[in-house]
Amino acid sequence: MKKIKYLLVVLIISGILTLGLSYSFKVRIKEYNNNDFKIKYDTTWKITDKKKRLELEHKKSGSVINIQCKILDKSYMDTKLKDIILDIKDSIEDQNKEYKLININNDYSFNYDSYSYLYENEEFQTLVSIYKKDNKIIFIYYEADSEYYDVVLDSAENIFSSLEIMTGELIK
Repeated sequence: MKKIKYLLVVLIISGILTLGLSYSFKVRIKEYNNNDFKIKYDTTWKITDKKKRLELEHKKSGSVINIQCKILDKSYMDTKLKDIILDIKDSIEDQNKEYKLININNDYSFNYDSYSYLYENEEFQTLVSIYKKDNKIIFIYYEADSEYYDVVLDSAENIFSSLEIMTGELIK
């Protein structure tokens, strides 16, 4: 009787490990790049390249990441993000009046001059991260239902941390 229980336990553990390994092989890392930026994302996200922005939708939760690039005038080439961030933040808040600011972080990325703002309303949480390199500003919006925000956050942060901004226009 003990041998049957032992065999049954071994079969169950083997089945669980097999399912876990087969699932991990289904999730792959892909890369997207254009003339402005490059990111890496896993296959739990569906990617849609729109003309002015890139959209990633999480297949299970419906969470969304939007990435946009804005090219600044040459006069902003050497301007630090901290010198223009208040205007950007005011613009974001004017467009999203129903959101309440709950956290600011200006140390989000060590690779680029950057800031991030966490907003919430009754149903959603939105993380807005802003990165600057040369005369390019990249906006990344991660929005998720409050129920899924923390669940998908690690995957979203992997996308954020993989961001590589292509060099902007050089000063001659």
